[in-house]
Amino acid sequence: MQGLRSGSYADGAIIAEEFLELLADQNGGGKEGPRRMVAVMVKDSVRYSSTGGWGFGSFEGASKTNRLDTAAQTACFGYHTFRKDKSYVCAEYNER
Repeated sequence: MQGLRSGSYADGAIIAEEFLELLADQNGGGKEGPRRMVAVMVKDSVRYSSTGGWGFGSFEGASKTNRLDTAAQTACFGYHTFRKDKSYVCAEYNER
C-alpha cells in the first residue's frame, strides 16, 4: 500500500491482480465468476534490471505454476513502459 500511495516501490514489493470471469445475469447486470488469471509483479532492481526493476508472472486459473517465459516477461514489460513515470505500475491508489 505504501508504494501505491507514494508511487515509489522498494525491492521486495509485490503487486498481484486477479482477473475474474464476469457472468451476466438476466437483469442485465453481472456477477463474479471463476478466476481466469492472476498477474504478479515483483520488484527486484538487480535481478530484473532490464525490465525497469520488475519481474512479471502469470498464473492461469487456479494454477500455482508461473507460465511466463523470457519472451513473455519482455512482452509484459513492453506493455508497462507507458507507465514509466509511475514506476511502471498501472494501478493507482484511489482514496475515497
